[in-house]
Amino acid sequence: MLDLFLIDLIQTGQVTVPNQIVDFDAATSDQAIVLLEAYYQADALTMPHNAPNFDPEAALWAAKYIFSTLQLVLLRDIGEEKLNQLLTDYKGAYTSEAVYSADLMLRFLPDIFRFASGLSPEDPLIYKLKTTARLWPFSSIGIAGINVTVGDKILDHPSLRVAYIDRIMLKKDINRINGEHELKLMKEALGAYQTKLWPGLNLVLNKETI
Repeated sequence: MLDLFLIDLIQTGQVTVPNQIVDFDAATSDQAIVLLEAYYQADALTMPHNAPNFDPEAALWAAKYIFSTLQLVLLRDIGEEKLNQLLTDYKGAYTSEAVYSADLMLRFLPDIFRFASGLSPEDPLIYKLKTTARLWPFSSIGIAGINVTVGDKILDHPSLRVAYIDRIMLKKDINRINGEHELKLMKEALGAYQTKLWPGLNLVLNKETI
């Protein structure tokens, strides 16, 4: 089921999930990694500079996380204990490779937040998703109401740094320009085209600090 889910998500952006919780066996996980690596190879070509290497552990974790999250948005009778069993934190090393490989699936987090907009802000699922959004800032641009610390795994990596700033500009997420480093990078990226690329940002970019 996970492999079919990935094919649909990657190819069409439209998915269906079963109305009961499923387990991911070894064969399913192996096939999912094959699909995720193929997706990585194609996606990496669109990244600036050289994308980080593929991290299968991070990519598979994120795929299972997104699959289970979509199920949990629909299956509201699942208790908090089961929710925490399904949406586990990533246990691998937080590297630039993990950031980009997990992003292959976690980039859908902002869409899931919109999909789950009818849920109460106090819902355990929303709380869990916000925690994940804070921990994976490269993928969560555009999600309101979270404070993130970006860190050197993104800002010190040439490919991730440029892609991160590009995403902020694309989604006009002014809350992500929350430090001198990000401010400097944004000024460099916008250059003389500041008013065209991001109208109304002049006052922010002319400040010494935010």
